[in-house]
Amino acid sequence: MKIVFLIPPSEAKLSSSFYKKEELSFAFEKPFSIIKNVNEKDLNCTWKRFEEALKLNKTIEKSDTIESIKRYIWVMYKSINYDNFEDSSKKYFNENFLILSGMYGILRPLDKIWNYKLPIETKDLAKFWKTKIIYELNKIDCDYIVDLLPDSYKKMINFNEINTKVIRINFIKNNGKKVSHWVKKIKWEWIKDICEKWINDYKKFWKLDYSNEKLIDVFITS
Repeated sequence: MKIVFLIPPSEAKLSSSFYKKEELSFAFEKPFSIIKNVNEKDLNCTWKRFEEALKLNKTIEKSDTIESIKRYIWVMYKSINYDNFEDSSKKYFNENFLILSGMYGILRPLDKIWNYKLPIETKDLAKFWKTKIIYELNKIDCDYIVDLLPDSYKKMINFNEINTKVIRINFIKNNGKKVSHWVKKIKWEWIKDICEKWINDYKKFWKLDYSNEKLIDVFITS
């Protein structure tokens, strides 16, 4: 059974770069027309930070790159702790996880990317990607796609047009309530478990002991 997981990037990014060129798994057209017209609301910053973000995006094609799994930092990516994975777990993550990006569309973990600032909430950005991403997802050979995206990134995809069955994961407390506090950290602890145990059968999702207080609820589209 082949399972592909869809995950978001992180807003926080490592500024360091080590390579001269991009290396991408998917040849998408980038949303440069949108980038050139962003405002403070789009980038969610003001004054000096906004000017710095504009400069970053305007000079992006001249900048160096780094792997996406190293570019994206903060709670989710820190929790998975990719650098400390065994080689077998890295292989599973690299082959089975796709990162949805407002700049790049779809990324694999080892794709080499620029540093940039482009929140998915930027006007018309999700619309820009909608048909492009569906086309590529429908070409991927897999049995299930696991949706681990926040609501803002779900807008990049019309899930009704995906040919593959989609699994949606909710993280539920033992009292039946949906986890809200620290859900990002919990989600990535669960992902780490998936990779370390090479889970290729969704029925085993329920059996992962990643937290003593959290359960999961799995919904599969027909």
